[in-house]
Amino acid sequence: MNKTPIILLIALFLHSCSPKIRSSLTDTKFPQLEDTEQVFLLGREDDIPENSLFVGDLKIGDSGFTTDCGYETVIENAKLTAKKSGANLVQLVEIKKPGFESTCYRIKAKMYRNIQTEKLIDLINEDERRNKSRLPDSVNYSVVYFYRPKKFNGSLIGYKIKLNNDSIIGRVRSGEKFEYRTSNYGKHTFWGVTEAKDSVVINIKKGQEYFVKCGINMGIAIGRPDMYLIDNKIGIREYEQIK
Repeated sequence: MNKTPIILLIALFLHSCSPKIRSSLTDTKFPQLEDTEQVFLLGREDDIPENSLFVGDLKIGDSGFTTDCGYETVIENAKLTAKKSGANLVQLVEIKKPGFESTCYRIKAKMYRNIQTEKLIDLINEDERRNKSRLPDSVNYSVVYFYRPKKFNGSLIGYKIKLNNDSIIGRVRSGEKFEYRTSNYGKHTFWGVTEAKDSVVINIKKGQEYFVKCGINMGIAIGRPDMYLIDNKIGIREYEQIK
């Protein structure tokens, strides 16, 4: 039996499930980054470090059959594309959340390259400042905070939060929050589950805090969980606003 057509069909299906990635690069070609090199994510309001070289534009959207297109997946695809293009800075200029027109996150971004050590150190220090943990150095655990700001849209729909697609660690309804304390470090996937699901992947490190903002996006028939990891500086404020 010739298995080639089956293999091709499987490959085509897996490709169609992934987000659609389009990049428009400058005429200048840059060497691809090593896997170990860090790619920094910048917001639209963040300043581009001096002496950064523009590498190109990036757009990640819905292929029409995309299923694996949560926020973390799209951002990871953006960073991988940047590395292949020789860029170590990705500035998000537009983020579209899932809605009636698409169940996917869609982004537009600009890619830059900056190899000046002092500039990269500044970016690392700024990232650490935004995500500074309030836990004492002596603790032997980390905390992941889940919260869902109160909104009318989808307020009647709550959903469970699962760890690594198995054990249930909590539930979020509109205007609710909870914390998950753990000493099981390393990469873990947290799932929000209704009839649909969304997830975030967190590389948990000892003594750190992480904030996952939760919501719901209403489709034609079901509500789709909406989860993404945000900076501690913002998460602390929004988490404490929920009583």
